[in-house]
Order: sequence, then C-alpha cells, then structure tokens
Amino acid sequence: MRKTVFLLLLLFFFNSLFFQCVRKEEAVQPKTKIALINPSASSLKSFLNLVDHKIIDIPDPQLTVVTYSRHETDYEAIAQSLNDSRARIYFRTIDGELTRDNLFQKNPCSDSFYDVFKNNDGIIFFGGADLQPIFYSQKTSLLTQIATPYRHLFEISFLFHLLGGYRNEGFRPYLEEKPDYVVYGFCLGMQTINVATGGTLYQDIPWDIYGIEYVEDVLGLNRNLIHKNYWTNLGIADDLNRYNFHKIKLSDNRFFVTKMKRQPAEQPLVLSSHHQAVKDIGKNLQIAATSLDGKIIEALTHKKYPNVLGVQFHPEVYALYDSAGNNYRFSPYDSLSVNDYELLKKENSLRFHYDFWKYFSNLF
Repeated sequence: MRKTVFLLLLLFFFNSLFFQCVRKEEAVQPKTKIALINPSASSLKSFLNLVDHKIIDIPDPQLTVVTYSRHETDYEAIAQSLNDSRARIYFRTIDGELTRDNLFQKNPCSDSFYDVFKNNDGIIFFGGADLQPIFYSQKTSLLTQIATPYRHLFEISFLFHLLGGYRNEGFRPYLEEKPDYVVYGFCLGMQTINVATGGTLYQDIPWDIYGIEYVEDVLGLNRNLIHKNYWTNLGIADDLNRYNFHKIKLSDNRFFVTKMKRQPAEQPLVLSSHHQAVKDIGKNLQIAATSLDGKIIEALTHKKYPNVLGVQFHPEVYALYDSAGNNYRFSPYDSLSVNDYELLKKENSLRFHYDFWKYFSNLF
C-alpha cells in the first residue's frame, strides 16, 4: 500500500513538473518580428487591420516601423495617432549619410541595415512616390515626380544590402546568410527591389508603353490596360476611386501557380495605382505575373531567395477585405457605386487576396 501511494505521489510530482515546463516554454515562445519600412499612416493602419482581423494570421506579431532620419514623412505624428493596443509597435530611426555614390556598397547605414535584418523575421517595403531615374541611369522625364528623394536613397540601399545586384557584384548580400528570409514589396516596393538589384523602370506607362500623351486617350483603353484611375486627373467628380482594378495574368510554373496553388488560367482582379513600371529586371529576379497584354510586369520573385516577392498591385489595402467599406465609382458616368470588397467578390478574386496573406502568414 505504501509503495503504491509513493508511486502515485511520484507520478503526480513528475506530471506537475512536466506541465510547469510546458507552460514556461509557451510563455517564452518568441514572437514573429516584422520590420515595416517607411509605411505611410494609411499603409500602417491597413497592415494593423489585416492583423487584427486575422487576414494576416500571425498571433500578436511584434512590428517595428523603420524610418530614415531624413525621411520626408512626419513619423512622430503617425506614432501619436495610432492606437498601439492592437499590436506591439516599435519605432526605430536609422541615421547615416547616404548619397548616390555610396548606396551600393558598405556605407554609414550598413550596420543598422544588418541589425534590422538580424532582429526581424521579415521585412516589408510599401508603395509611394516615383524613384529618381538617375539610379537606373536615365534622364528624368517631365512626367516623373520626385517627392521623397531621401526615402528612395534609404530603401534602394537597404534592398541592395539584402539582395545584392548588378551594380556591385562583389558585395555579399545579407540573404546569403539566411536565404529563406522574407522580403515583400508592394508597388513602389517592387520597383525599388528591381532598381536596387540593377533593373530599370518605365517612367510613364501611357507614354513609354502605349505612346499616349493625353488623359482622354488613356481612358479610351480597355480598363485592364489602365493602371490607375485617370478620371481623377480631370477633376470632374469627387466620389471616384483614385485607383483602378484590372486583371493580371499569372506566369506558368512561377510563384502564384507553384506556391500559392492558383490555376494557371486564373486572371485575378487586383487594385492598381501607379504610372511607372518595371522595364529591365534586376539580378536574379524573374517574372511571376504580367498585365493581360504582357506589357507590364505585375510580380517579381527571386531565383535564389524563395521568399522574396514584389507585386505591382496592392493586396495590403484593408478596404479590399472590408464588406462595410465606402462605395466609390471609377468613372463619373458610372450609374452605380460599389465597395472594393463587393467588387472582388463579384469578380471571383476575393479568395486570391485572402490566400495571398495565408501564404505569407505560413512563412513564419
């Protein structure tokens, strides 16, 4: 009897010890850390909404907003306007002299770039204004508008440090240390990935691709060939979307087909707002999607680093997933307005967007 009681007490002791260890291990489970590079206030709020509504299904991620000390955006105001209770948000500012001559080599920001890389599980680059053509060896078109030059210095150099490129092929990129590292870029983010790795851009899609000079003539194109809402250039209505929705073509045996498991014939509708586009692609990049006519590159992946993805469209905009969102029209002549969610649902493209973020979430 005493032996039985002793064995039961011993069993109880070890069970208790085991569950304490499990609870302790769960308590110190590391959070997923994601660096958000120079997001606008709207981009940051959209990203938080994606996390809050589990469209990005990563439990309580630790988010660090990384900015350049000379950036043109007031990040103090953005920080004060946020309700940080929804996610752990940190702000980090990097300082250092960046010039056109030191972007593609070790420079005063290199150690900070590496520190961000080492202390996060992934990095995201967002949309924004036109890049300086000098960084892809072109003169500046009258149609190019440079509003955030310091931001571009910072992001081009950061992405070069992560991925390497043609402009300094002896440089060892940080992802050589961790090839599965996650780097995503949206719109300008994809264009910057391309320029940082040695690629070039078309400075204006209507003029450079289609030889069109006037807004009214662009509006005469098939809507799938229009990459932002040019009706807003005419200023004749105030309830128009500033962007356009158009379909894209998925490249055979590339990311969306092989990894996201989409059907090759699928032509998802995407939100688009840009007038520049990738021309010659950078080192080790490959095309994953195009416009329906094949003239605009809509997605890029990396041949060596499998979790590097740039898309020319905007899956990060929360309005796409908000069934109660505001209604807009594309044209002043549209009789009905519709919200983004309902439009994607109608065009059987909502699942594509949810699956985009499901795939992203599963990388961590």
